[in-house]
Amino acid sequence: MIHASQKHVDYISDFLARNNLLKTSKVVDIFHAVRRIPYGSRGGRSAEAVVANNEGSCSGKHILLSEVLRRFNQVAFVETVRGDFASKIPALETMPEKLKRMCEEGRVIDFHQYVVWENPVGALKLDATWSDGPIKCGLTGNQNWAGDCDTNLALYPSEVLNRVNDVPTYKAKLLAGLSDCDRQRRFDFLNLLTAWVAKTETEGIVQ
Repeated sequence: MIHASQKHVDYISDFLARNNLLKTSKVVDIFHAVRRIPYGSRGGRSAEAVVANNEGSCSGKHILLSEVLRRFNQVAFVETVRGDFASKIPALETMPEKLKRMCEEGRVIDFHQYVVWENPVGALKLDATWSDGPIKCGLTGNQNWAGDCDTNLALYPSEVLNRVNDVPTYKAKLLAGLSDCDRQRRFDFLNLLTAWVAKTETEGIVQ
């Protein structure tokens, strides 16, 4: 039987091996290894699920990023902000009509995560949400990040929230506080977005 601590070691070790990351690897290499994992709002928010599925939400991907950085003796934690998740996602021709319409309308209230990494030049915000597929199709991502500045956040934050250790539980509590209408709109939007991102990864450009 694999204990929780062993499983923690195993999934991080699996991620490192899969991406050829060594003890000498730099933070920028770790960041892009996580960033290249496709976005998807299904399969749970744990870092272990992200590694197993090679897909993850903003919370899952950034929990993974923070855990791997800590493995490399870096100071890193997950920060949560509130905002409209559609605020930085343009309505692209490659998207289905309903997703384009929701991007144009906005009002997708969500609680987004990214990593704050403490380094010698100060605290930097690392957002690894978008992989190469959606970036190639028109989303603004961080494929050129070189490790010396803040990255582009996936949304425009309206409020910075508490820093907590148990991000999945905290996010679930925040989502439970939304109205039924806002939760349903978020659910519909993320389902459409997840399907579109998956197509950009498998097809390059959605037809």
